[in-house]
Amino acid sequence: MIRGSQAFLAALILLAGCSIASAQETAIGAGKVEIGGFPGGGTFFVGGDDDEEVNFNVYTAGGGLTYYLNEKVAIEGEMTGSVGWAQDIFFENEKVIHVQMPTVWSYYGNVLFFPGGTAGKRVPFYVTGGFGAVSLASRVPTKQFGYDVDTVGWETFIAENIGGGIKIFRAADAPNWGFRADYRYLIVNENSGAPAFFAKTKIRGGHRVYVGMLYTWKR
Repeated sequence: MIRGSQAFLAALILLAGCSIASAQETAIGAGKVEIGGFPGGGTFFVGGDDDEEVNFNVYTAGGGLTYYLNEKVAIEGEMTGSVGWAQDIFFENEKVIHVQMPTVWSYYGNVLFFPGGTAGKRVPFYVTGGFGAVSLASRVPTKQFGYDVDTVGWETFIAENIGGGIKIFRAADAPNWGFRADYRYLIVNENSGAPAFFAKTKIRGGHRVYVGMLYTWKR
């Protein structure tokens, strides 16, 4: 019995040692390929004149794929979809009560720079910029703004973004999972073929914020 107990204790010590070693070997921080997504955020379009150009807000969700070139630089592709919930706006210098906005989609290719690097960092921060497009899709309630589902459909605008954020990687209990907080300022270029409601004759801006999750697909 004594020998059996000693053998069992030795096995426990060996198992604990292996677990500690395994935890120490587990890489913490960014990997090589990362998948991210966020179920909820917001985009606030500004720069309107309350006459023909309108300021409005949309609920934004999306996701993307990130590839790390090295510990300081990564590239990512992202796509978002935004629902224009009912809200009060000013159109033609008059307040319009509780009206739905167009659906908004965006597509960007971005470069992320981590000043402090990502190797072994649980909370690295980054600055970023990118190029892509923003599209507005008409809905039945947006006909009064020139976005008629029967005639306009979609309007697409070339766009850029700049911003920054942080990534929070979990410890050894779940090293491949983490969180991300991100801010972007969107620069939406004018499109002379679009309705006057949005970016027909001048550049529009937008503030986009979100908190999401990330998963390291490959290290």
